[in-house]
Amino acid sequence: MRDCPEELDFISLFECIPLKKDQNEVFWYDESTFIFTTQTNRFEVKISPFYNSFSLSVTDLEDDEIFYYGLESVTKIEIINDNKESKAIRLFIDQGIDRFIMTIDIVFRPKFKVMLKEVLDS
Repeated sequence: MRDCPEELDFISLFECIPLKKDQNEVFWYDESTFIFTTQTNRFEVKISPFYNSFSLSVTDLEDDEIFYYGLESVTKIEIINDNKESKAIRLFIDQGIDRFIMTIDIVFRPKFKVMLKEVLDS
């Protein structure tokens, strides 16, 4: 990824310590898994900045999995909101098209929501 928040920023956002694939590797070259819950959902977020990889699995606490994304071409992650009432990130996905970039806004709190947009690359 060209641009990605630091591990401490994700710890603050998700309010949990990540499970690391390799305890001896730094965040940028490792796969970190953040597992956390809200009142209605359980989230599992896997981030591997070096490999441009991001995955998100969302499970309703009363039912089965309701959402899954597995992305291998994330070029940038931004934290949009990080406070008690609102937690959200924005993913930038380069599809190899010169003029457009896909963005995915993921809101974790107050209520889970995903917004997918294709935007003109400036």
